[in-house]
Amino acid sequence: MTDEDAAEATLAPDEAFAVLGDETRIGILRALGAAEEPLSFSELRERVGVDDSGQFNYHLEKVVGHFVAKSDEGYTLRRSGRRVVEAVLSGAVTETPAFERTRIEEACEYCGAPVEVRWRSGNVELFCTECAGRYGQSYGATKRPEPVAAGYLGRMPLPPAGLQGRTPDEIVRAAWTWSHLEMLAMSSGLCPRCSAPVETDVFVCEDHDASDGLCDRCDGAHAVNVGARCTNCIFRSGGVLVVVLLADTALLAFLTAHGLNPVAPDSIRRLNEVLADYDETVLSTDPFRARFTFGVDGDRLTLTVDDDLSVVGVDHGTAASQ
Repeated sequence: MTDEDAAEATLAPDEAFAVLGDETRIGILRALGAAEEPLSFSELRERVGVDDSGQFNYHLEKVVGHFVAKSDEGYTLRRSGRRVVEAVLSGAVTETPAFERTRIEEACEYCGAPVEVRWRSGNVELFCTECAGRYGQSYGATKRPEPVAAGYLGRMPLPPAGLQGRTPDEIVRAAWTWSHLEMLAMSSGLCPRCSAPVETDVFVCEDHDASDGLCDRCDGAHAVNVGARCTNCIFRSGGVLVVVLLADTALLAFLTAHGLNPVAPDSIRRLNEVLADYDETVLSTDPFRARFTFGVDGDRLTLTVDDDLSVVGVDHGTAASQ
């Protein structure tokens, strides 16, 4: 452990939040975050806008050590200080922008109807305007099933800063990239928030029937869903099985071979037609074993997944051979 790491590990969470509970101290962190080089005491005080030198020194000393480093060259942000500034500037802890349901150019991957989008509670939510969508309920901030409007296609996290200067269609693309980068980490067993290991659970609707759009029993379009939770922090996520398959080499190769970029696609609908509208066959539930077949341009990729969600079989074919 370096001296900087040791210094950053000295504050308990309640102490850290207590230190940050002051406008001047947040101003110090923001000023240092915007600086391109270390700032002297006088330069920093001027940028924060505090006239009283003694008062400014009192607040500066509160953040030096854990959030701010002091050297002969001046004051700079430590890693923990940078994280605070990043969170503040993202708007994730300070802003609640308004963005009501708006129609976008993307079409529903299930029926081709127009899609509407809204931003709510840090998430971009998508709705089909005609069909039943993908889910009949959502796991929101309460971590419990919550009712959703008809046509719900899911949600993607996006901090408030992601809305700045973007059209509704551009907001959806930004949310797609942001959320799929998180999914790549999660499907690799890595928490996208704190980097600790992620554990997963499989949920199978054994009497699944989604012939009319959504299953009456599980309220979803797919029989197999997964939940993921961090072993260290409070991060939780989940959804259809592709959430934990996105980092699989065979699936990534299949997508890119057909010109589909899972992080920044040319067409979200075209990629969703592969990643969301796939075939699934549950071979057994105890232990869990299932096959998932993805199709694009007449080609098929079938992945066999076992109880710990490892891919144990890969088969390539065409629509005619399936």
